Amino acid sequence: MKVEEWNGHRIRFIDLNGDWWAIGTDVTDALGYTNGRDAVARHISNEDKNTVVFHDGNRGNPRKVVVNEYGIYDLVLSSHLEEARPFRRWVHSVIKELREAVGLESYQAFKMADVEHQKEAMRQLNEGLGNAQPVDFIKANTIANKAISNQYGRPKMIPKKEMSPAMLADREAVLNDVVSLMETKERFGLNLHVSEIIYSRGYRKVTLPVHTPAN
Repeated sequence: MKVEEWNGHRIRFIDLNGDWWAIGTDVTDALGYTNGRDAVARHISNEDKNTVVFHDGNRGNPRKVVVNEYGIYDLVLSSHLEEARPFRRWVHSVIKELREAVGLESYQAFKMADVEHQKEAMRQLNEGLGNAQPVDFIKANTIANKAISNQYGRPKMIPKKEMSPAMLADREAVLNDVVSLMETKERFGLNLHVSEIIYSRGYRKVTLPVHTPAN
């Protein structure tokens, strides 16, 4: 277990199979939630939380709900506390240090950050469209993947899981543009083709060889 402090609050982290998870109530207390259990239940998906037996020397139920990095960000995004953004940056730095301490490769850490950005972009799309359907999420990601494949001179679209760190970094900006255009089209009822605009944007072309990360 690792204990870190932020703004007078103790945040306990435990290592579960190589990933760092925080005690849920520690995070909700730090973010000003009056009902931590309810906040975790409402804001965090099942894959980003878990229940473990945790002995901290205090009496009471040893079963604790823990949340992973993405679950923490879900709580941050839903908090009205002014310090929520600084807390998010603090989480980034702390978990980075914890990863480095256990020798996690930088590419793996980057992949984790990319997943967090992906979730946030899809959340924004859902809010922008009012009630986004699965096809809307698929469309946004397909356009972004195709645009990056074009940018890197690939004759066919490659899936995100096969992209290099450089491609993933460029993809974040493209996905943001796609989401913004889809929101604008919906809001003003515009007759435009998002894919055509994105593909014609003239993103920086990359001609250097790109190596696909090993599985």
